[in-house]
Amino acid sequence: MDSSVEKAKKLRALVEMLDGFRVGRVTDPGKVERLLRELSIRLPYSWDDLRSDMEAIIKLPTTSEDYGRISKMDSISKKLSFINVVLLISAIAVYILALRYNSATMYAAALSVIATSLVLVYVAYYFRVYANYKMLAIYVEKADELEKLGVRIKACVEYLLRLLKRELKASGYRLERYSLKLWLADYAGIRVIKKPARFSPRYEVSLV
Repeated sequence: MDSSVEKAKKLRALVEMLDGFRVGRVTDPGKVERLLRELSIRLPYSWDDLRSDMEAIIKLPTTSEDYGRISKMDSISKKLSFINVVLLISAIAVYILALRYNSATMYAAALSVIATSLVLVYVAYYFRVYANYKMLAIYVEKADELEKLGVRIKACVEYLLRLLKRELKASGYRLERYSLKLWLADYAGIRVIKKPARFSPRYEVSLV
């Protein structure tokens, strides 16, 4: 039973990764390959074919004239996030010194660093959200190409869903109580429990 539960967890992770690739939300084929090796399963299509589709999906945004600006904003967001971590560590260090020496100047310095950190959090978040929104817009614009490139991936997801259903039954799980989070809900063998919402952009589905 334990092995079935563990395999079911890996199958769910693999399903959610491949589903994410179909909409450009997952961009690391290596993670998919590692899970396939761990599970030792053969998909309806070869790994070379699937990897080719995934890499083509990843490259789709690079054909847009907006990609350079989006990539730059995403890079800035990552750098600001790193700087923010450094500032927070610095603020904690200064605050500890302020407590030790009871220094009003150090207290003020710590508060100043924290305030700066909060501003950077907001700016980094804004850049990240904007970059994600623009990237999504590119994929929407190229929906026809995206759909064609995702045909084989979709077939593999449906195959994995059937394997997952079998493993869940073997481990005694009730299918209606086992949920997955998917970006798309056009797969055979699933039922939508919750539709995407503002703070939960994916479908919550169960197996049928």
